[in-house]
Amino acid sequence: MSESGDYSPGDHWAGHDFGSARRVYEDHSKRSYADAESKGTKASDLVPERITTESSCPLIIVCDVTGSMGGWPETMFSKLPYMEHEGRTEYLGPDMEIAWAAVGDAQCGDTYPLQVRPFVREAALKTELENLVIEKDGKGDQAESYELGALYLARNADTPRATRKKPICIFIGDEEPHKSVSVEWARKAHVALQAAMTTEAIFAELKAKFAVYYIRKPYGSNPSGQSMDGTNRRMRDRWIQLLGEDHVAELADPGRVVDVIFGILAQEADRVDYFREEIEGRQTHEQVATVYESLRTIHRKKAAASAPSGKSRLHNDEDDDGGTDAGRLD
Repeated sequence: MSESGDYSPGDHWAGHDFGSARRVYEDHSKRSYADAESKGTKASDLVPERITTESSCPLIIVCDVTGSMGGWPETMFSKLPYMEHEGRTEYLGPDMEIAWAAVGDAQCGDTYPLQVRPFVREAALKTELENLVIEKDGKGDQAESYELGALYLARNADTPRATRKKPICIFIGDEEPHKSVSVEWARKAHVALQAAMTTEAIFAELKAKFAVYYIRKPYGSNPSGQSMDGTNRRMRDRWIQLLGEDHVAELADPGRVVDVIFGILAQEADRVDYFREEIEGRQTHEQVATVYESLRTIHRKKAAASAPSGKSRLHNDEDDDGGTDAGRLD
């Protein structure tokens, strides 16, 4: 399945151009915090009491939107039509709906440490992703409020018609969670606690309800492919402790984040063979190798016997600035 030419994304994506979409969202993200402040948007305005969907195949994607994440949200935005198409037609089902959420740092004074948008489909995916405030703060304490987002979803996300036992929830970030959620912060997430709740207990509850994965961008200046420094090893071990090694992906290249999401969906939908055939026909050898290495522990039981071909039907040189050519989604 070609990313830019061999599929019909639907009328609701008419006129979408991958390169320009990324630039538009980059401009939006730069001003979204100032726009929210000028409108008087409160943190509570971005956290509904509950989110509910009648979809049989819902998906939740939670992204760290602090400054260290760079252009990762922009990459997902630019590739929304392809993400939606493959999710609907190959991995989840025709009535797939996605709920976006974002986390910052509740314990270090971020204005919008938790944001949750309703489950939506088609063109509304773009609208709701744009409704997230990209605060790009974070205080360098090497932790963000993933546990607050997890608590909200464990208690307040309803998927009554989901056909799979556990719908999929994917976190994307570069740090570790805090150790607990206080009663006060739980209340702001519309959860009533009698005492602080540990992060271990929160993620155990979330895992009972969802298939939970974490895509981890290396923290700081320690890209994948290099020996992991002590900080990154500690952070990785923490996520493995919470989710299991087979639910943690390591990825340094934001350009491959959607491919890794597809790989996770493929694992859950038992479509790994299709995923491998599709990506090997679309990406370069280097891009395929990056994705496979990221998914190594997740796909371990489904490892293909053959190596990637390295051939790409759509490979063009990338722009000097690391972006993609107009009309091309790599």
